Order: sequence, then C-alpha cells, then structure tokens
Amino acid sequence: MTHLPTKTPKTFAHILAYLQSRAWLPPAILLLALSSLFLFDGARGYFRGTGGIHDQISAKNMAIAENLSIDLHFLTFTHQTLDADGKPAYEPYSRFPIGSYALIKLAILPFGDGLSDKIYAARMLMLLFFAAAAAIAYLSLLRLTSNRWIALTAALLAFSSPYCLYYGDAISSEMMVDIFGALLVFHGMVIFEQEGRFRQLLFKTCIALLLGWHVYGLLLPFIVFGVMRELVRARSDVSIPPPPVLCQLKRMALSLMRNRYLTLGVVALLLGISMLTFNFTNEYFALNRETRLTELPSFKSMMDRTGFSSNISSIRGDVLIYLHWSGYLERQFHRIGAMSIPYAFSPSFVDHDLREAQLRSFVILGIAASIASLIGLPFVRRHRILLVTPALSGFCWVLPMRYSTAYPHHQFEALYYMGITLTLFSLILLCLRSLSGERLVTALSVVSALIFALSALRMSQLNNPDQTSELHKAALADFEVIRNMTDGKAILVNAMPKIPKMISALYQYYFAGRAIIIDRYQNVPSARQPDFVVTGTRIDRLASLTPQNQMIFLYEWDDYHRRIDEIIESGKPLIRAYFDVYLTKNALMYVKDPCRRNDAKPIFFLALFPADESALPSERRQHGFDNFDFHFRNGEFWRGEQCISIVLLPDYDIARIYTGQYIQQADGSFEHLWEGEVRLTQ
Repeated sequence: MTHLPTKTPKTFAHILAYLQSRAWLPPAILLLALSSLFLFDGARGYFRGTGGIHDQISAKNMAIAENLSIDLHFLTFTHQTLDADGKPAYEPYSRFPIGSYALIKLAILPFGDGLSDKIYAARMLMLLFFAAAAAIAYLSLLRLTSNRWIALTAALLAFSSPYCLYYGDAISSEMMVDIFGALLVFHGMVIFEQEGRFRQLLFKTCIALLLGWHVYGLLLPFIVFGVMRELVRARSDVSIPPPPVLCQLKRMALSLMRNRYLTLGVVALLLGISMLTFNFTNEYFALNRETRLTELPSFKSMMDRTGFSSNISSIRGDVLIYLHWSGYLERQFHRIGAMSIPYAFSPSFVDHDLREAQLRSFVILGIAASIASLIGLPFVRRHRILLVTPALSGFCWVLPMRYSTAYPHHQFEALYYMGITLTLFSLILLCLRSLSGERLVTALSVVSALIFALSALRMSQLNNPDQTSELHKAALADFEVIRNMTDGKAILVNAMPKIPKMISALYQYYFAGRAIIIDRYQNVPSARQPDFVVTGTRIDRLASLTPQNQMIFLYEWDDYHRRIDEIIESGKPLIRAYFDVYLTKNALMYVKDPCRRNDAKPIFFLALFPADESALPSERRQHGFDNFDFHFRNGEFWRGEQCISIVLLPDYDIARIYTGQYIQQADGSFEHLWEGEVRLTQ
C-alpha cells in the first residue's frame, strides 16, 4: 500500500525546513513580535509619575509640539511668559531640529483639546518609530548578510535591550526618533555601497537630520573610511612609471572633488548649519533681539554639551566624578553591556530609574561586546566599511559629547550604541551558521521573537501605572478644568505638594497655547501681576474657583495675595529664624524678605511628630516622626524680593514640628544652617 506524503511536517527538522522555505515568514514574525510593543505598553494618556524621561522630557516635548505654529515661524518654545516690563515673551528651546516636533504636532492635531488623548497619540507615535527602526535594521542586515533569518534574529535581540524597551515610548527627539533617523541613513549607506545609488543616501540623510543630530555619529566613520578608500584606489590606478609628484597631487585633488563620500559630508554639514541658523535666528527674535549669539540659551547648551563652556570650571566636585575618563568609560561600558542583553535576561533592572549603580556587572560584558564587534570585522569578506560604521558610531557621538552623555540622567544615550549590538549579533550568527548550519539560525530566530515579546511584557510590568501615576491622572483632569478658565490669562503656578514630581514641564504642556505662565522661579513683574494662582494647597478662608477639583485649585491673584499678607501680618510665626515659619489650617508657610536666590537653594528638612504615632506610615513608626524634607523649588513663588513656600500638612494631629535647612559637605556630613522646633500640643 502506497502512503501519500503528508503536507504537515512531523519532526523538528521538517518544521525548520518548512520555515526556511517560506520567504514571507521572517518579516511576518518581525511584525508579530513588534506588535507586542503596542499590546503590552503600560502607558496610557498621562505621564507615569517617575519624575524623569517619561515625565519631564516627554512633557517638555509635548509642550513644544503643541506651541509649534506657522504664525510664530515654527519657533520651538516651552511656554509663553512675561518679560520685565510685563509684556508677553517666550521661553525658547531651540536645541534640536523641528522635524520630530512637527511630526508630534501632526499626530496630536486630530484630538483637539483632549490632553490625555494627545499624550497617548504621541506615545503611540514613538512606538511606531521604534517598530520602524527595528524594521529598517532588519532590511539593512538582510542586504548585508543575504540571510533573512540572521537579519531577523539580530534585529530582535538588539531591540530587546532594557534601554530600548524602557525609552521606546518616551516622547523625545533624542531617543527612538533619532535612532530611526540613524538607521534610515545606514540603510541608505547599504544600498549605496551595493548598488551605487547616491541620491537616495542624500535624501535619507536630509530626512534624518530633520529628526535629530545623532546621524552625525554614523556619518563620521563612514565618510572618513570612504574618503580614505577612494584615495587609495585613485593612487593605485596611477600608471607605471609613476607621474611626477605634482601630477599625483592633481589627480588626488580631482579625486577628492569627485568623491561622493566627501560630497555627502559637505551636504550634511551645510544642512546642519542651516538648521542651527534657523533655530538661533528664531531664538534671537524671540528674545527681542537683545541677546548676543554666544548668550543664546541653545548656543550655551551646545557649548556645555561639548565642553567648550566657560562654566566648566564651576562644576561641583560631586558632579566631576562623572567626567573623569576612567569613570566615564566605565559608565559607557556599563551601558554597552546592558544593551547587549535582552531585558528578559536582565533581572538587575528592577526600578523605574534604571540606576547606573546596578550596571556594574555589565562592564566586562560591555568591553567584550565592543572588542568582539571590532575584532570580528576583518573576517567579514564583504562590506567591512558598512559593519565598522555602526560599530563605531556610538563612540563617535558620546566621546565628543562627554559633558552631556556622562551624567546618569542622560543614560538614554546608551541607545546610540545600537550599532555595536547589531554588529555583534550579526557576527555571532554568521559564525554559528558556518559552524552549525542554517537550521540552528532558523530556530534561534523563532526563539528571538519569543525573547522580544517576553522582554516587552516584563517592561510593561515595570512601567505599570503606580500610585504616583494615578495622582498625575487626577491632576490632569483638574488641569483640564483650569486651563479652560484661564485661556489668555496670566497665571502663577505655585506648590504641588501632593505630587512631588509635578515639575514645571508638566504644567507647561497642560497650559500650552492657552495661559501665560509666570514661573514661580521668577519675580512677578510689577507691571503685570498674575490674574490667577494655580496651586495644590487649599488656603483656609479663601474660596477656590474650582471647588470640584480634587488636587489642583485655582484662585484669583488678588484674593490669594491678600490672604498671604493676612497670614504674615496678623499671624505669629512659629519659628523666627533665617526663614519665618507660619502655620495655617492645613499648611506651613516659609517666608523670607528680602530673599536672594541662594537663600532657597539648600535643602529644607521638616520632621512632623504626630500626637498619635499610630497615624504614621508603617515604615516611619520606628522613627517616631514623618519626614517631609523638600527643595524650595517644589513649592516656591516670589513677590518682588520676598520668597514664599507653602507645604501641605498631613491630616493627623501634630504634636510638634522640627524644621530648618541644611547642606551636605564634601565628606558626607551635614551642616544645619538654621533650625527650629515648636510644640503644638502639650
């Protein structure tokens, strides 16, 4: 009896053979794996409440995109404020190209005044850039390796790193948008090297430069090695016997003029200068033509990032540790090591900040990955210039930008080592294929898709909204009410004590395109007092204009101003010291007049001893008091030469208060600048 062959593979080897015969499977697996980004992403239409990239930077970029308009000549600014004469002015932020801001603007336009919907749309846009960057990496590696399974595996493993997944939905022009631009140019480089199509490379370079600056780190090694290679080829073509020296020099000069690598560099440089000129010009006019070029905020930022600023000598000693070459290089290898391991296998990353102290175990791995990605290049027969370019691109960016990339809050710049991980995984997979055959690589590609999905799932658990995010969600609802009542008005934003991470960038976005913000760090111009005060503190005997709000309240400036004066004039300060401390029904008020900027810089300590210790949180009961230490910037505002900070008190009865200011010495000890204690119950 003859058995007909079955179409369904029954063994593992048959399954692999079946997969290898389907050319559409690798891109389908890639899209399926990348869909887990959207499926598992824990972010919704509000900021996470971690106080870092997903709050401050994301909100600032949202505010800039919201304010972008043709009427202001596409000026990138965070908020509208008042100058010294009480006239409307702008706070420009022109450090980056406008391309990413314009795309965010297009993404949020359909959602009108819905603050939450806009945040969600911008996050989805960032994830689209993430997915597009991974897809372009796959297409580039497919051309380089001529193996779709190697390209799939290398791309998925590289994009499974904790940094990629953690910052993947952060709303910023410096992260996934910039990585997408760099990989787009890399794809153009691959096509140029293989097919000689130069115009598409120029076009992709221009697109990438409109999105971010990191592409220069990729262009530098590509152009340098390309020019050197063309010069060597031109010299080797010289006829025998060799012509005179002048003829050789002339031939080399003509070769340089026709060199497409050099042309690429000139075009990229001119375009970058043009965009910087556009930004600086906008910033100059926004500052009423009263600021020199070297004093423009963006120019000073550029000087700071590259280490050419005159303020470098004033950097604090505890910050200089990040700039020492030994510590700096160790930190970079930390990041490379972490970028080389999928998040599914990185149990050390357990907190929202991805603290660098947890990366020490990755130093050796980072060094090994860097060396392996460069040592393996001589064994690659084709397109060495293409593989060495992404491998060096990270160093070509972070080393010149040491004064920016060194600090822990810039650890997202680990993303710029993506070229090392892509090169490393490609070389490893090429080696495995030569040793064990095609089937092992095919099996690994399926495993890599599962690893990527598992890593995305683990990161979603890390990024799940916590209690702080719920506070931000409630605050956003309050701000939606307030912004509709303050359209076109001048407001002073005061303390947000229930939300310690409520920093200026958040309310800059909440009021974008509406209110004129008088920042609490600046003296209120005498020529134009605010119309309203927005604060997280209910002032007793003062009616809120938003009585239904739960966390953020709106007061008329005149009433708020008058009530503050009543407390100061009629109330007796609990403590009279460097700062006078007053007690209201539900808050402490710190007052100093006259007040200098440096007076408010040291940390304030505040210990509250309850009448009943059982009212304390469980983790504080062993100490017997509640700790509410704070920075003045969390709740300050200025009136002329007077500075005031209001700190909301908890609901329980307080027996005594101990407060003051301190500074931490270089040896770690603390020096109290002033202190005071008062008993409220006997």
